[in-house]
Amino acid sequence: MKKTLLVASSLVLLTLPVVTVSADSFDQKIQQQNEKINDIKNESTSLESLKRSTEAEIQSIEGEIQAILQKKTTTEEEVNSLAQEIQVLEEKIIKRTEVLANQARDIQTSEPSNRLFQKIVDAESIGEAIQRAIASVTIMNASNSIVEQQQEDIATSQQLEKELQEQLVVIEEQSNALQGKQAELADVKLNQEVELADLALALNTEEEKKDRLEADQAEAKRQREAALKQLAEQEAQEAKARKEAEEAAKRQQAAEAESAKTAENPAVQQAAVAAAQPKTEAAVAPETSVAPEKTAATPAPVKQATEPKEQASTGGWQMPVDSVHISSRFGYRTDPTGASGNQHNGIDFTGGTGTPIYAIQAGEVVEAGYGPSTGNYVIIKHANGVYSYYMHFSTLPAVSVGQSVSARQYVGGMGTTGNSTGVHLHLGMSTSLWSGFFDPAPELGL
Repeated sequence: MKKTLLVASSLVLLTLPVVTVSADSFDQKIQQQNEKINDIKNESTSLESLKRSTEAEIQSIEGEIQAILQKKTTTEEEVNSLAQEIQVLEEKIIKRTEVLANQARDIQTSEPSNRLFQKIVDAESIGEAIQRAIASVTIMNASNSIVEQQQEDIATSQQLEKELQEQLVVIEEQSNALQGKQAELADVKLNQEVELADLALALNTEEEKKDRLEADQAEAKRQREAALKQLAEQEAQEAKARKEAEEAAKRQQAAEAESAKTAENPAVQQAAVAAAQPKTEAAVAPETSVAPEKTAATPAPVKQATEPKEQASTGGWQMPVDSVHISSRFGYRTDPTGASGNQHNGIDFTGGTGTPIYAIQAGEVVEAGYGPSTGNYVIIKHANGVYSYYMHFSTLPAVSVGQSVSARQYVGGMGTTGNSTGVHLHLGMSTSLWSGFFDPAPELGL
């Protein structure tokens, strides 16, 4: 029995240091994981700060872009106003010139040189003749002065219009530069968001590793406590076995002493032998077991996709330009100016300044003029109830509200007025005025 208990105790003692060392190593590994997690958190905090700075800079640039667009709108309105003033002055000069020509003919027909000379010779009517001549000359000189002043006004307006056009070029360059910087910052922000996502994934991975280490540490602690408990039980069994062995030895010694005494007395020896009975002892070594760990896998999420819908064609439409170059189609896109939203309700055709733009079908002009977003624009309502939109003309439209137009009739020249980042025509189509927009591409066969 002693040999069996000693072997079991030795096994427990050999196992216990291994469990203890393993539990101690977990503390070191968990500390290393904590350091990794803190490093990732600190890096994420710094990157979040940079991202906030980038977003603030983007917002600042958006404010500058809005201010430039407002300045552009104001300048374009001034250009249109000057163009209208110049047109009015030119019409006045034409009328004033006609009046001067009529006055000159009247003087020539009513006051020929020989009749005027005759009145000068005639003392009674020469005063009246001189007064009439002076009055005629005064009127003509005044009209000439008015015409000269109007011509000077036209020259001044044309010079101012030229200066405003130059300002528009500068504004356009500033707007393009800001939008380029805005795009760069958007890329920076996107990269920062990707890095933050990577850090979040890394943080999640390291925290999962830490959780597993802590679970393993708890299991190691449990096994250590179980081993210590088993060792204590075995030590108690050994102590009990030692006590029983000592008691058995004492009984053996007492029996031997009694035998020695009975050797001299046969009757006593016979009674002692009858009373003696053999005894057996047994010891069972406990067994230890370690429960295996279980792991579980989490399925990855499945990303669903959506399919775009198509707009039915109504047919019978013409091209709005002679040469088709498309820079942006109907649907979602990133708004280049941040002022109109990401839904693009039309098709953008590119070309040079003044490129002719035509009506895509016969109809009636329902709107024509200037808007801060549309720039110089025209809206035509067609017989089938569909509206077509033409935006960003370089100058005021060539048609007016209420005018009937035919298919392929010239309505204006291509430009970049309004909320625009370059010379182009924005063509839109809708089922209602300013609502119900649909893709013009199927209608035009594009």
